[in-house]
Amino acid sequence: MSIEIQLKSRFLDCAPDNSTLTHLAIMCGALKYCLGSAKTMSFIKMAYIFDKTINLEANAFSSKITLSSWNIDNDFKKSLIMAESNGFIELIVDKSSKGVRISLTDKGDMYLGLVEGHKAFSNYLEYLKEVKIPENRFDNPIIRS
Repeated sequence: MSIEIQLKSRFLDCAPDNSTLTHLAIMCGALKYCLGSAKTMSFIKMAYIFDKTINLEANAFSSKITLSSWNIDNDFKKSLIMAESNGFIELIVDKSSKGVRISLTDKGDMYLGLVEGHKAFSNYLEYLKEVKIPENRFDNPIIRS
């Protein structure tokens, strides 16, 4: 069973930061706008971008320190599982690094197009369009406490 999302402007105007629709827009937006020349994104990069984007932290990506310590909250985990199980994203096991990589599916791209057509979550999407962070920055992350 798969979910189908129909967007209505009146709801999108007041969707909370912790809503699955907001999380889905951030994940799909990150996969569309933050990949650079790559076709997939590492899980750690997605979690990092998500964490910074949901808080809309100014200059969050300018530090040379890659990660601040954080716990991936249950809302993000649930949204990631929902996005994958309903075909918005694809989780791919990277056998060389034994990690998980994420890619945007056509369904996720269509959802993002609907979101942008409604001009919803534009503050998050504009933020993501400005993120220029290479994947190799996450090869050997520096974690601060």
